[in-house]
Amino acid sequence: MRSSRVRALLLLVTSNWLCAGEPPVAPTATAAPLQPLGAASTPANSSALQQPLSTAAASAASAGKPGSPLPTPPGLAPKKAEKQSDWVFSILPKSLQKNPRLELTVISEMTEAGKKRPPVTPDAPAYIELFSGGYRQLGDRAGNAKTVPPADLERLLKRSLHENGFLPAQPPAQPPSILVIYTWGTHNLLVEPDPENPSLSASAVAANLLDRASLVGGAKFAAKLLELFQRADDLTTAAGGTVAPGGEAVIGPDQLAFMNPVEMFKRADPKNEFMVDQTAADVYYVVASAYDYQSAATNRKILLWRTRMTVASSGISQEQSLPTLVLSAGPYFGRDMPDPEIIYKRTMREGTVELGTPTVIESAVPTPPGPKPPEKR
Repeated sequence: MRSSRVRALLLLVTSNWLCAGEPPVAPTATAAPLQPLGAASTPANSSALQQPLSTAAASAASAGKPGSPLPTPPGLAPKKAEKQSDWVFSILPKSLQKNPRLELTVISEMTEAGKKRPPVTPDAPAYIELFSGGYRQLGDRAGNAKTVPPADLERLLKRSLHENGFLPAQPPAQPPSILVIYTWGTHNLLVEPDPENPSLSASAVAANLLDRASLVGGAKFAAKLLELFQRADDLTTAAGGTVAPGGEAVIGPDQLAFMNPVEMFKRADPKNEFMVDQTAADVYYVVASAYDYQSAATNRKILLWRTRMTVASSGISQEQSLPTLVLSAGPYFGRDMPDPEIIYKRTMREGTVELGTPTVIESAVPTPPGPKPPEKR
């Protein structure tokens, strides 16, 4: 019974939700029409970055039937306390702050095909074509989730990619060698609508958490979290044993809470704690996936790299946070990162980020007229 749950969750971690159902790209003057980059196609260099999540998530959800639940470790409680720096404290919640501090993560991972290419730098640029995979709401949908205009997001991405040498193609002189497909949206926790009549399986909740873990920390972090889930499952099973009929439990509740693998992982490093907390919270995200341009027009699409960005969404809007998130990711596009980068930045609530230059322009507020000068006689 447990092995079926583990197989389902292993499928989950070795998959990726981004590629499932990506829309077809319109034909251009320099390439044949591109087919849908979805689950139907399996590139030659399939990896954990490329496979679709849709099938795996369905398998994970179907595995979580009554009688075979996979308990969510206590370390992944579905609520995240407001995390504060040792040096920064604010009594006001983020929704009332003029320029709230954002909690960002960026992780970029390269495939073997991507590592074989010459590094892209401002001095040795690569020419790209951008295509939007659209806006998506994953997990429980938040009401009135207003996002940034798609055209603005594309301009932000172009500017951020430019920082690392990924320039817009100018055919025929500079034809594209990379197709970057991007998507953005919300990824929220699954919450029981009626706790007294639960309808969500434990595996569906775990699938939701692990999917968000891949956004926060990439495939390596999601695999680590799955390992912690499995160890927590083993510990819970062992804790249910007794010394003798009617005797004391082998592991008491306090010991079980202290020995929980997820909690121990969090205590080992503040960065671990941040990543687990970000995984256990609602986030906004942006994902950019880079494909070899020529292969994108075939059934053997070659993924080169994928960059995932998240920002904790509590108390802030997408319009406030996504520009800062995308622009902060500039140095990391197309880089093979061993671990995610955690970034703290503030955003100006009463201003707009100008897309042409890195400045914040305060909203225009009319200046009150001063006293009138005395009339001359």
